[in-house]
Amino acid sequence: MIARMITSHPESELFDRFARFYDDDYRDYDDDIEAIVMLAAECGDPILELGCGTGRVLLPLATAGHSITGVDVSPALLARAEEKVRKQGVATNVHLVKADLRTFDLPEKQFAFAFCTSNTLMHFTSPEEQVAVLRNAARHLRPGGRLLIDLFNPDLPRLFAVEGVMELADRWQDAHSGADVLKWSVRRIDVAEQLQETTFIYEEIFADGRTQRTVCPFTLRFLWRSEAELMLQAVDLRIEDVFGSFDGDPYGSDSDHLILIAVKPETDA
Repeated sequence: MIARMITSHPESELFDRFARFYDDDYRDYDDDIEAIVMLAAECGDPILELGCGTGRVLLPLATAGHSITGVDVSPALLARAEEKVRKQGVATNVHLVKADLRTFDLPEKQFAFAFCTSNTLMHFTSPEEQVAVLRNAARHLRPGGRLLIDLFNPDLPRLFAVEGVMELADRWQDAHSGADVLKWSVRRIDVAEQLQETTFIYEEIFADGRTQRTVCPFTLRFLWRSEAELMLQAVDLRIEDVFGSFDGDPYGSDSDHLILIAVKPETDA
């Protein structure tokens, strides 16, 4: 059952549009799952996922026996997560909530572990909005609880190299419709505002020759390490670790990820 809170997120419709491509788009990506499962086992329950999507990470945690709450703004993404949870037989371990990450207010305020993976924080495109998400996450942690944030590491030469270029990013066959799906991407970057505007175009080519295009524009606000650390400190979380990959590699200029783990202090002292 998906619980709903009053929300008004302008990108809800956009994420709904993206929902039917989500699982195929992420079909080969599981770099974060092992590390998150290990950290969850270390922290204990209950667990909170910020931006759970269709349950890509939530489901392995529930299957491992964890009690987890997933929050997302998209009804379509949550509906797919609910279906998968039900089919996997782990519904008693999962609570799904439709709400805005900046403002959700759960009865449970003693989460042992919260995480926000796959650049989800970057969908909030101002520093104020990103801090609001982090503050809300911290508010739901118990003392000693941990928060993991996964961002992409800004690689400016790469970003400038692909700016304005239409790339064929991926290709697959849809198991339900049989259509050949081509995923195109076009990016624009605004360094001053730390914004990357990406347009994904999903082109479906059906057996009878019909084609259909679904356009999904996303804007991400990337963060530098020092800025991300200051944001976490501003919401009274203490930085525990910073990594450049989910294998635990040290963070550096050439890292693919900027992964931060912060802890809520046991006392105010």
